[in-house]
Amino acid sequence: MSKPLTIVMVHQGAELYGSDRSFLSALAALRERHPDALIDVVLPEPGPLVDLVARYASRIQYDENGVLRKKKLKARPFRTLKDMAFSWLRFRRMFASYDICYVNTVVCVAAIMALRLRQRGSYVHVREIPSKLALRVFNTMLKFSRASLIYNSNATAGAFGLRGTVIHNGVEVRGDVTSAAPRSVRPLRLAIIGRINPWKGQQFVLDALATLGRALPVEIRIVGAVFPGYEALLSQLQHAAANCAQRVEISGFTDDPSVHYQWADFALVPSTLPEPFGRVAVESFAMKRPVIAAAHGGLQEIVVDGVNGFLFQPADDRDFVCTLERAVATRATEYVAMAEAARQAYLDSFTERSYMNAIVNCITPDDGEKPMPDQAPAASAATGIPQ
Repeated sequence: MSKPLTIVMVHQGAELYGSDRSFLSALAALRERHPDALIDVVLPEPGPLVDLVARYASRIQYDENGVLRKKKLKARPFRTLKDMAFSWLRFRRMFASYDICYVNTVVCVAAIMALRLRQRGSYVHVREIPSKLALRVFNTMLKFSRASLIYNSNATAGAFGLRGTVIHNGVEVRGDVTSAAPRSVRPLRLAIIGRINPWKGQQFVLDALATLGRALPVEIRIVGAVFPGYEALLSQLQHAAANCAQRVEISGFTDDPSVHYQWADFALVPSTLPEPFGRVAVESFAMKRPVIAAAHGGLQEIVVDGVNGFLFQPADDRDFVCTLERAVATRATEYVAMAEAARQAYLDSFTERSYMNAIVNCITPDDGEKPMPDQAPAASAATGIPQ
């Protein structure tokens, strides 16, 4: 009898945001394809993700020091680097006993560096488009690791310029897929869903409305939370909301945002820096809601202007307000066609099953087992040039 496959999977968080859910889908896919495999998972700390991971993992371990956190590095640089070095030694010893090592996101620095001594079976899933300086550092780290790279979009692959495989994220539909409530005289409903941070664009939206779009008949719902220690961002956003002519509702993180997509006419993704992928846009499509998005990064691989949503120039408040005016002026029949196109784009390219198939066929391509149901199209090989 052959020895069961052994896999270790390392992730940077334990919440239920986009990268967490994509990690969980990858884990579920490997468990489905390899029911007898030993699959160990390493997380930085306990959290809401743990109970879901426990359904598929053989064991869960914790290592909080292997993940690069900008705030922690600034506050205690020498202690942070020392802790990371010890984490690197632990990962190096650990990885020697596994057939496959999968590291999710480039901020798992200690784990990525520990892949160097492995001959094969090492994968890093790149889900970030860092700033120029950070990009050079991560680029050097990935080259040093000699791991096979998986990118979440052609935009991410193009930013790094290293050979790898592009696999677009897929999402599971949660909640009932229904059409948006018909508009007559009510304002246009816009939902901004996801982590609250400076580059996600929540503040940009409220500032643009306050200066140029005060007369626009829209309602805004912001759903998300800040990282611990960044509560000042939330206070600033709440202050801007109070000064906005439109109704703005701010609610905290939820692990099931379907009710907010059902409320909305459009999901709004106003990121001021390029989104590596744009999971919120795909979730919105799955719920039959078109998207208004900044035209950069992976969002340009999802949203087609005038077909399944609208695009505007990133961080351009005038173009943003003009785009909202286009959305407000959209006739009912045009909106229905746009919503149908959004749903079809999800079904064609962004289902969770298509993502799971692509991931498992990339990581364990030569296992000799039958393909999973609903085989996805082959993932594209990335050369660093967006396709």
